[in-house]
Amino acid sequence: MGDTATMESGYVFDPSWEREHGRLLALEEIYDSQSRHRLNELGVADGWHCLEVGCGAGSIARWLAKQVGAAGRVLATDLDTRFANAHGLSNLEIRTHDLRTDDLPDASFDLVHARAVIEHLPDRDEALRRLAAATRPGGWVVVEDFDIDGPMYPAAARYCPPGYTELAERLGRALRAAFGAAGVDTGMGRRLPQALADAGLTEVGAQVHAPVLTGGDAAFLPLTLRSLRPRLLATGEMTDMDIEDVITLTKSHGTTCIPNFMVIAWGRKPV
Repeated sequence: MGDTATMESGYVFDPSWEREHGRLLALEEIYDSQSRHRLNELGVADGWHCLEVGCGAGSIARWLAKQVGAAGRVLATDLDTRFANAHGLSNLEIRTHDLRTDDLPDASFDLVHARAVIEHLPDRDEALRRLAAATRPGGWVVVEDFDIDGPMYPAAARYCPPGYTELAERLGRALRAAFGAAGVDTGMGRRLPQALADAGLTEVGAQVHAPVLTGGDAAFLPLTLRSLRPRLLATGEMTDMDIEDVITLTKSHGTTCIPNFMVIAWGRKPV
């Protein structure tokens, strides 16, 4: 899902948008390295059974399939799987699935991973309980969500070039308002460690990931802003010219910016 989903889940991105696949690929380019690092640290190995929820364009699912080898398997799910491709990996199954309503096998996976998914769901605690229930005793649940609430968007704005801080702060307010209006929990990342503990997991840990992007090198922000343009304008915080100014800034070589703070949290199911 952060990655793809339907609007009734609170998901704000339209999977039918002509450039949505490119936006998802750009998201993977920014955030995959941190995801892979954490999954490696937790010991993903040959023979593991893994569940990737909200697989989007499928990069993490394919990486997991290569890590677990022929003796392992990966189930990758999403509400809309149009962009996911197994690329011939026989141990990777891609399945259309709704975490809110469709069953998952109990205690079946050594690893369950979801990135930019839980924040969009109306009953987030129940969704985390479902992920925990699908994890075998001793297995890991890894969840990643954004935190654009409270002081986080002003902090991100500080990494913009001088003279653009006020514009970046207004963009942060617009994003928070647009996501909030759609039912997204804009501070879900901050709440993940406690939420995983409440789901019955132990050995809970978390990190905040804030990649500093160099202008002209990453397409994620321009594509995201174009996709969200109607929602951003509806907040009253941004004009169309403001949005174009930000897009121009993110494409300018030599500038820097932070897209959003991503929190990655993990917990282990008790044996």
